[in-house]
Amino acid sequence: MNYDSKRWFYLVACMAINICIGVFYAWSVFQRPLVSHFGWDGKDVLLAFTIVMGVGSVMPLVAGKLQEYMAPRWVIFIGGIALAFAVGGSGFVSSLTGLYLVCGVFGGIGNGLIYGGTMSNIVKFFPDKSGLASGLLAGGYGAGAVIWAPLASFLIDGYGILTTFKILGVVFLVIACGLATLVKTAPAGYRPAGWEPAAKTGQVAGGSRDKNWKEMLCDPQFYILALIFIIGAMSGLMILGQASPLAQDVLKISPQDASVVVGYLALAMVAGKIFWAAISDKIGRYPVFIAVFVFSVAALAGLATFKSYLPFVLAISTVGLCYGGFLSLMPPVTADSFGAKHLGINFGIMFLTIGVAAYIGPRLAAVAKEANNGDYTQAFVIAGALSIVGIGLVLLAAYRQKKETTAVMPLTVQEES
Repeated sequence: MNYDSKRWFYLVACMAINICIGVFYAWSVFQRPLVSHFGWDGKDVLLAFTIVMGVGSVMPLVAGKLQEYMAPRWVIFIGGIALAFAVGGSGFVSSLTGLYLVCGVFGGIGNGLIYGGTMSNIVKFFPDKSGLASGLLAGGYGAGAVIWAPLASFLIDGYGILTTFKILGVVFLVIACGLATLVKTAPAGYRPAGWEPAAKTGQVAGGSRDKNWKEMLCDPQFYILALIFIIGAMSGLMILGQASPLAQDVLKISPQDASVVVGYLALAMVAGKIFWAAISDKIGRYPVFIAVFVFSVAALAGLATFKSYLPFVLAISTVGLCYGGFLSLMPPVTADSFGAKHLGINFGIMFLTIGVAAYIGPRLAAVAKEANNGDYTQAFVIAGALSIVGIGLVLLAAYRQKKETTAVMPLTVQEES
């Protein structure tokens, strides 16, 4: 079968499915309506988002393992059922425990199975454009917030928070499960017609193109990259979990106006996922890492300073731009560093860093706000300082990559001759 044209259809279908799981990036829109409806504490409601991201960070590893026994489309299909149950079932909860179990746990399962199942399969369809493909998929994930934030806000105003959850659950069941059945499995070693792999300076971290998960965990480069992703994702998740309340508190605007700010944040995140990943195909992953960290430091400094609308929106959007870059770089960096053969499981392990960041980021913001009478500044300063540390880690990773690639190159040439 000729997949050269069909692979683009599979990419678009998986983007649409990822748009569905992007509803969790719009969590801040649901937070205050839940607080108002049930009288719960805001920090307790925010924990549901943390659980989604935490469980979701583990499930790509499960998705990678499941793909050894079943086609990716069935992994995605199961994820679609879990997602629909999580969101639709949240319309029937009456306690925080129910919210954590239904929305948090099952939402994380659906989130991770869909993201892991689509990402590891589609990247294999695009060995020639792995950065662009992963960026578009991650962009679909981020675009969910652009779509669902205003739609959910409209539905909440008209029907209430619980009915809104029920409506969205049905929508996700139809879209995610329906499209999942149309996705095919990438053939082993697939190459588009006329394309031959070429060594790219700055993108192969070690001597082996295909390391399994055990070999990857024995490579110090894995731990350096893991720290880079934790630091990079932490700032973005800190803002995503608090975006609507943060905008309302700082700018003194209504929840509806704050949903517009969330939309700007989500649009920037989508743009970052596509832009940075595509650029990394041209100039290498590590230069993009450095650029994203520099922008992140500037944006966090802005959030600690700006109190007027336009500067605040620009700063918070830049955080989204940077977070999108880190998320979209993870699959191609993992494939470049440890090979594509075991990408499903290797990517799943690397994605665990998002769970760590999902715990640290939102909690840091909540604790800083409570300790400083509603002021988030301390959290922004800490995150900015860690981003500077991240730049140092990128330089270390790039140095190790250059040293190891240089060391293995004579052996590779000799084997080929």
